[in-house]
Amino acid sequence: MLKNAFYVGGAVLIVIFAYYGIRFYASLHRSKVLIQNTTPFTLDSGAGLSMLVIGDSTAVGVGASKPEDSLPGRVSELLHATRVENYAVSGAMVQDLPPQIAKAKQLSYDFILVQIGANDITHRHSATTAAQKLVTILKTLPSAKQVLVISAGDVGSATIFPPFLAPYFTQLTLQYHTALERELSAAGITYVNLYKSPDNYLFSTEPETYLAADGFHPSSAGYGLWSKAIAPHITVH
Repeated sequence: MLKNAFYVGGAVLIVIFAYYGIRFYASLHRSKVLIQNTTPFTLDSGAGLSMLVIGDSTAVGVGASKPEDSLPGRVSELLHATRVENYAVSGAMVQDLPPQIAKAKQLSYDFILVQIGANDITHRHSATTAAQKLVTILKTLPSAKQVLVISAGDVGSATIFPPFLAPYFTQLTLQYHTALERELSAAGITYVNLYKSPDNYLFSTEPETYLAADGFHPSSAGYGLWSKAIAPHITVH
């Protein structure tokens, strides 16, 4: 009897892992398609407020229905920017930022937006090491009236991962928020902790609305929540 229960339990576990494995790889495929079909938001409409964007796929705007719905697009609208350079690369981690910075065309910008950290979290890099490395890298940025940095709100809310891994990735995300907040604040750089946003819970409770089809990137509505969260922290006018 006990032996039969053991076999049944084992079979159930195999089915569960197979289900989430198939779902994960299907979501990865959808993510690749989204990445291939996403164009970073850029703008060049003459002299005026300038903005530089570097970072990962969220800075590219993967998941948004159109470039204007991405966070750089929405921030550009808030700033009434006339020039936006976006050198973000999907899959980028903190260590990948220097080549993006090297592409900057100006020595000075009004506003610089940095979106980074989600891939460091999923690769389980040390939060403290990543945060300290980021501060060092950001010292090589062109001058700016304001540099604003964000990371993932909560990787644990991404439905691309099985539910039993959600607490683990949430804990890793919180470690990153703590380390980034500490190191960037000490360096005088504006950091917005998206996990603290009153709307952050919506990514978990309404993923069909606020996450893209891959269950990992924000949707247009998700980027809208992020824009709402960082708007009060933007000081450039």
